[in-house]
Amino acid sequence: LEDGTNPFITWYKDQTSPEYLFRAWIWERPDEILSTETHTYHHLAITQVGDGKKVPFMVVSRVNLGNFPSQWHAGETLHLELTHKETGQKVEWDVYIPEGTATIMLLDTPQIIPPYKEVKSEKIIPKTDNSSDKPKENNSSCSNCPHCH
Repeated sequence: LEDGTNPFITWYKDQTSPEYLFRAWIWERPDEILSTETHTYHHLAITQVGDGKKVPFMVVSRVNLGNFPSQWHAGETLHLELTHKETGQKVEWDVYIPEGTATIMLLDTPQIIPPYKEVKSEKIIPKTDNSSDKPKENNSSCSNCPHCH
């Protein structure tokens, strides 16, 4: 998350986190979409790994490239989209597909994911003159409101 902590996820054996919708596609074939709504945990998932002792807990995304209908190729770009279901907040990122068939493991730079803190903005009306410092006549129907006194 934004503060460096792991998000809360419900962890079930061999299931993706129900708090998130995770989708993946290769930019070169945008119609071939893997989704946690339509595919199994073995295709793609958001899950927690680690034991909290030897390996710290962390939340990871996992995609099996072999489950796309068409063969992937080195040099293509995997696009990932993660949506926090409760807030609707979304993050997207791309991963370059390198040569070879080894696991692509990107753990050096964490991806900041939702839910993000909501930025609450207050409407501040700037004071343009000193008229509010002067007493006002009490001839309005809202004589008890703070704007008139």
